This record gives sequence, C-alpha cells and structure tokens, in this order.
Amino acid sequence: MLVQRNLYTLQNRLVNTISKAATERYLEFIKVYPSIPQSVAKYYIASYLGVSKEFVSMIRKRLANKEK
Repeated sequence: MLVQRNLYTLQNRLVNTISKAATERYLEFIKVYPSIPQSVAKYYIASYLGVSKEFVSMIRKRLANKEK
C-alpha cells in the first residue's frame, strides 16, 4: 500500500508539472503546504515546482499585487 501511495503521488506531481502553469502549481503548493513558504528558501520551492527561484519571486509579486 505504501508503494502504491508513493507511486500515485509521484504520478500526480509529474502530470501537474507537465499540464499546469507555474502559477497554478505554486497556488496548489501553498494550498497543500501552507506553512512551508515562510520557512523554506525559495530555491527549494522553485526546485520542487520545476522553475527558477527568480520565477517564484515573480509569481509571489504578481499574487501580492492581485490581492491589493
């Protein structure tokens, strides 16, 4: 069961990386892991999402401007 669960998670991550835009992946990441962005370096988040750390900064900036 553990192997099946891990395979399912990996497959979902791959499908999301291919089919979703970076902003969508970032928003989903925040929804699933709400406390991580404040405690982890942008580099690690960017690596997880498959983008550069500069792009993560740009996404955060866009989202902050939308909230205003």
